Amino acid sequence: MDQITIEAQQRTALGKKVKALRREGITPFHVYGSAIASESLQAGTFELVHALNEAGFTTPLTVKVGNDEHFVIVREVQRHPITERLLHVDMVAISRTERLAAEVPLVFEGESLAARDATLQVSEDLYHLEVEALPMEIPHELKVDLAALDTAVAVIYAKDVKLPPGVTLVSDPDLVVAHIVGTVGEEETAEAKEPQAAEQKPKES
Repeated sequence: MDQITIEAQQRTALGKKVKALRREGITPFHVYGSAIASESLQAGTFELVHALNEAGFTTPLTVKVGNDEHFVIVREVQRHPITERLLHVDMVAISRTERLAAEVPLVFEGESLAARDATLQVSEDLYHLEVEALPMEIPHELKVDLAALDTAVAVIYAKDVKLPPGVTLVSDPDLVVAHIVGTVGEEETAEAKEPQAAEQKPKES
């Protein structure tokens, strides 16, 4: 993926004035880190939303403020609880040469042969794995092939998920990512309900 760049400006509007910025299509955000002073910045909302959609919480961004550049990763995104409109973003400045731990989302693909049986189905048990890599080598997502679930006792563990070169697993390798479980048929469900209904029937006097 090409480097994602955000053109930003120093922000002077504070407090209630920030609402006026948002109405003008501008979103406030912060950049901070151990090696830099915290900066209050702003950028066009459309540009910022596009960058966030591309990067998520794993892909580094470059924030340009005049002649200065910050190499960052998104830490927190605040949205309106009802409209989900973007309100504020926190970004952390990182080093290009230091390995970084990040939670990477799992994407399930393929078909489980075992789940073709009407009495069996796939249970997706985990949706993120923590990995470590150089910032530009952290994957945007990790794919899990459900074709590996080909029997009723098949299990996919964290250690079974294929990682790109230079990426190491931080999560417990024995965490269950997906496995096969049994389903309850309609007849079994009806039988399970019958005794319960009989218990609730009032006694005749």
